[in-house]
Amino acid sequence: MRTSSGRGGEGQRYALTSDEDDADFWGSAREAEGFFTPLPGEEGARRVRLKGCLPLGGLLRSVGRVGSRRALAGNARFELLDGAGATMGSYFVDDVTVIDVEPSACGGGLVDLTVTLWCENALAGAEHAWDLIRAGRLNRTGMWHELTPEDRHAWLSVALWTREYGHRGKTDAPAGQVFTLDGRHIVDRDSFYCAIGEAAQEVISQLCFCSLIFDFCADS
Repeated sequence: MRTSSGRGGEGQRYALTSDEDDADFWGSAREAEGFFTPLPGEEGARRVRLKGCLPLGGLLRSVGRVGSRRALAGNARFELLDGAGATMGSYFVDDVTVIDVEPSACGGGLVDLTVTLWCENALAGAEHAWDLIRAGRLNRTGMWHELTPEDRHAWLSVALWTREYGHRGKTDAPAGQVFTLDGRHIVDRDSFYCAIGEAAQEVISQLCFCSLIFDFCADS
């Protein structure tokens, strides 16, 4: 995962890059409606509307082929950008296919693209955590206390994908460091991981620390 794309542009919050060729940048978009919403009965299938999109490279070639098999752009990395255009995290997406294109109300020669794609890891509820990180509002403890079990799991999935971004300029806890765990809100495995992350927040960020534990458990 790259920690900075530098290609977001003003107001652009998402970007696509070919998974086969890092030099094949597919462009950026201001909104990505539907990316975190699986289609009914198809958990990984998504229909995404990329609003305010400036298509480039392989995606631009597919724009001119809507309605044919060649509208399939291929596999890509779907990147989430912060306000400065740096990549906060990314998801691997399969079979990006352009199915509709129209002029965008965002102006400036931008278009609104509708694409279909496949992504199993973009959990419903994760978009809220991404927005908090982008806006710099992930700045106090206990923000996960009132989340539903499904949203807590999505919260931790974001932690997994933001590891490199969250570690920038931070160091691990020194040997022998003691943490105090507040267990009053622990009701399941995910809330346990969140509580551990908050116990270490003075040394490394809460979400970043949680990511290490979540990644370990996901692989075990």
